[in-house]
Amino acid sequence: MEYHLYAGRSEQHKERIVVCGERKVLKFSSIYGANASGKTNLIRAIDTGRRIVLGTMENGAFHDRFCRSDPSNVDKPTLFEYEFTIGERCFAYGFTVNLERNKVLSEWLYEMKNAEEQVIFERLTEDEQYYFDEKMFRQEDNKEQFHFFIKDANRIDTTLLLYEINRRRMAEDDFDIFYRVFGWFKEKLIVIYPETKTGASYFLFDSDNNRLVDILKYLDTGITDYSMRVMNEAAFREYFPDETLADKILHHSDIDTRFSTKGILNFGKTLFELDYGENGVKRIAKLMFQHGEDGGSYEYGEESDGTQRLIELLDVILNDDGDKVFVIDELDRSLHPQMTIKFVETFLGFSLKKHTQLIITTHESNLMDLNILRRDEIWFAEKDQDNQTNLYTLEKFKIRYDKVVSKDYLAGRYGAVPVFRDFEYVWGGSRHEKIEPEKP
Repeated sequence: MEYHLYAGRSEQHKERIVVCGERKVLKFSSIYGANASGKTNLIRAIDTGRRIVLGTMENGAFHDRFCRSDPSNVDKPTLFEYEFTIGERCFAYGFTVNLERNKVLSEWLYEMKNAEEQVIFERLTEDEQYYFDEKMFRQEDNKEQFHFFIKDANRIDTTLLLYEINRRRMAEDDFDIFYRVFGWFKEKLIVIYPETKTGASYFLFDSDNNRLVDILKYLDTGITDYSMRVMNEAAFREYFPDETLADKILHHSDIDTRFSTKGILNFGKTLFELDYGENGVKRIAKLMFQHGEDGGSYEYGEESDGTQRLIELLDVILNDDGDKVFVIDELDRSLHPQMTIKFVETFLGFSLKKHTQLIITTHESNLMDLNILRRDEIWFAEKDQDNQTNLYTLEKFKIRYDKVVSKDYLAGRYGAVPVFRDFEYVWGGSRHEKIEPEKP
């Protein structure tokens, strides 16, 4: 299935369009559909491609990720392609793989310049064919080295060339574009499932951040302040019934102790900040919240599920790093309907000065308001008779801007809603037959 954030013909909210060459790109997209319509499968597909880029297919973790609605798909290639920006440059990177056999079949990287695409490299593994733009290498040695890399990648058919180049970490500037593309998948593309704990948000509490307090008040969490309460090692150990686990955390063997490194630990109801030095943890603090005139302080896990969910997603709104793409499955989990709307509105406001994108799946129909969203920011996912998902936008229906979209959506005008049988069908009774309760 194809999914994109290209702007349509809608005249609303033009300030939310980012121009990349001749392409006009949106900052937000919402995906609606009935349960089991394929919304989460789209998110998983985005994430699966990302994980293949960042690792290898050698362990067979992806062998069952092909479209299993048709058994013949087991032998067919699966294609992943991502279009994204790095600074002012636009790229298309993609690959085809046989997921059942854990095998890379082809791979390509193009730079999109206005209406044309410039090939940086492309390769076919089975025929050991490849092409790359030799002009991008200023040094002859680097050109020969790339020949070696791409031939070697064709022999190792469980990994992508992008991964192999990043693994070797060549110091020359000629290879910088490959590291930056790999870094986009590693640092810029962030997929969040309902159960995901987004640790990046927790680091926002590292200092006295007035903007953070203001946004927590604005979102009506009841939180009016917070503090990082420093504690000693003995008090920290009381949270862990297993001394071995506490020792492992306090003396983290995987951390390079030549440098001070901060970590976040979410354990039970408590959120800890651990500052590691040369001899293990040198500072321990736990996050505590205050609520107005209430004299008490509350741990992270004592806040409501909705407040915890908001805290986990704060990085989506408050991050200062451009070019990030956040993909959130079931944004509205644990959130009040009005909170879901307010979160999206807040993101749209904060993102005006940044090139951040947000893609969500949701059932919150009240968000489907043309005073809030553009028509091309509203997508629908619907399964056909072959159990395959079709994706289409509200622009397909060419409705007026004053239309109450949510009402028509729930009435089934745009599709992508559940269809139920009559209640009597479940019990085997007639539509007009009265069902008497059983006697005790």
